[in-house]
Amino acid sequence: MLTPSTAQQVADAYGLSGPATLTGPVARGQLGQVWRLETPEGQHAVKEWFASPDLDEVAKDARLVDAARGEGVLTPAVRHTPSGAVATTVDGTAVRVFEWFDLRRSSRRLDPAAVGRTVAGLHRAGPPSGAGVESWFATGLGKERWRELHQRVVAAGAPFAGHLGALVDDLVAVEAVLEPHGSPIVCHRDLWADNVRSTADGRVCVLDFENLGPADPSQELAMVLFEFGDDDPSRARLLHTAYREAGGPGRVTRRGHFTMLVAEQAHIAQLACSRWVGARSESHKERLATWFFEVPDDPVTLARIDRILAAVT
Repeated sequence: MLTPSTAQQVADAYGLSGPATLTGPVARGQLGQVWRLETPEGQHAVKEWFASPDLDEVAKDARLVDAARGEGVLTPAVRHTPSGAVATTVDGTAVRVFEWFDLRRSSRRLDPAAVGRTVAGLHRAGPPSGAGVESWFATGLGKERWRELHQRVVAAGAPFAGHLGALVDDLVAVEAVLEPHGSPIVCHRDLWADNVRSTADGRVCVLDFENLGPADPSQELAMVLFEFGDDDPSRARLLHTAYREAGGPGRVTRRGHFTMLVAEQAHIAQLACSRWVGARSESHKERLATWFFEVPDDPVTLARIDRILAAVT
């Protein structure tokens, strides 16, 4: 793992001069964390992973980042090593370096029109894709698997077992909307509020393209309408209108366009529950329980989907 003492090693790996200072971690996710690197060239964001990924795989997002920036999307530039690599290893730890932005706390109440224009830019930048859409973004669990999952967390004494049990019927019912992705393009696929942030000067900035891959732009748009509409029809309408006026190719016109959102809800809940059952440390269980509670605290249901559709169609 990185430490403040590895600052110059990171700087050297990316051709940055010293002296270098590494501060943090300043942010943490499920798979890794971010540090702030200060050098004479300025400030940079350094991402490290808790478990080393395939460095070639995580480097594939650089092309979409460049294309999105060309479409006017505000997103941190990718720093390359002197040999042209996007990701490398420093003292046994896989790292990447990005342009630094001062960001406000994550919020679903960003200017909806600005979010709509940003997502339109991302979708203008994404080329068509003939690859298959992974199950994380396309399938649910089904009635039997939901009930089995509930039984597992009850047997394990999970503190959220009752919350899952109270929600199972709605989670099963909403999977009736699932349909195949149509005409996929390369999408970001992780446009939650943690990754779409306001800068200190109020602009909308998109982070973390590493989950990019094929998806129907209409389905990604539906997910964004849920996240940044924040159950307010007027916000959803403003976002959808701004997206269309900015040349975004997606259109949300039916329940099936919420497939990606419903699928992600199912897999997030399943993964959080399964990992909680297998976790050994109490701190890890606490983080997983917090992750799981994102579902019952803000569930995707048929009623909420229909409210968004009524606002944008």
